[in-house]
Amino acid sequence: MSTSDPILPETSDEQSPVVDQTPTAAAAPAAYPQLELVSRGIAFSVGAIPVGMLAAVLIWKLGYVGSISSLVIAAGAAFLYTKGAGAPPRKGLVPLILVVLVGVAASFFAIVASDLIEYYGTPNGQSLGYLSEYDFVKANIFNPDVLSTYGTDLAMFVLFAALGIFGTLRRMATAGRS
Repeated sequence: MSTSDPILPETSDEQSPVVDQTPTAAAAPAAYPQLELVSRGIAFSVGAIPVGMLAAVLIWKLGYVGSISSLVIAAGAAFLYTKGAGAPPRKGLVPLILVVLVGVAASFFAIVASDLIEYYGTPNGQSLGYLSEYDFVKANIFNPDVLSTYGTDLAMFVLFAALGIFGTLRRMATAGRS
């Protein structure tokens, strides 16, 4: 009677093949190209928009230049895109830039809306005859007379958005070289 397991056949050392378990170059992760999931990356990057809007309003209400949030939107959208897409933006670069531009515009109008809500709470705002803050904001957010008071701020938003997009493009270009 044998001391080995009766179910498994006994093999001699001559019959057992030696398998090399060391990874080959073909199996290394760097050998596979990274797949860029553009739609998933864009869906992730949209998350930077409400964060940028909130940052813009908070910074603005603290008395600082709210347009700095454009840099936050650009950097946040690029970071979130890369996490969602699984790769830095190549095919999704143009849609990512559009997300950043939408975020910058939304942040600007969030600041205008917050100022309109604040003004509505004053006696002058109440005397204008609107039934609610919502009606007041809806009627005035695209009013040229109101928007003309934000000319310099709008220019700063565009400048910081351009800097954020340029910085994102530069980071992607240097990451592609290495």
